[in-house]
Amino acid sequence: MRKLVNRLVLLGVAAGIVYALRNYLQDSAGAKRGDVQVVLDTGDTVEPGSAEAQEFADVARKILEISGQAGQGQASAG
Repeated sequence: MRKLVNRLVLLGVAAGIVYALRNYLQDSAGAKRGDVQVVLDTGDTVEPGSAEAQEFADVARKILEISGQAGQGQASAG
């Protein structure tokens, strides 16, 4: 009986890990509505749709990569 309970506990832990991992991977798949907010000069905020939010996030990521590479290049040249 004790062996059966231990196996059920291990099975429950494994199922919980799989469930948590699946939710984590689904949530981190990309930018969704509400993930990206653009603040205008007037103080208004705009929330783009999911496709626009993903594109905005990709552009922002690329800008950060380029600025990081430019900063490293200047530091090594000096």
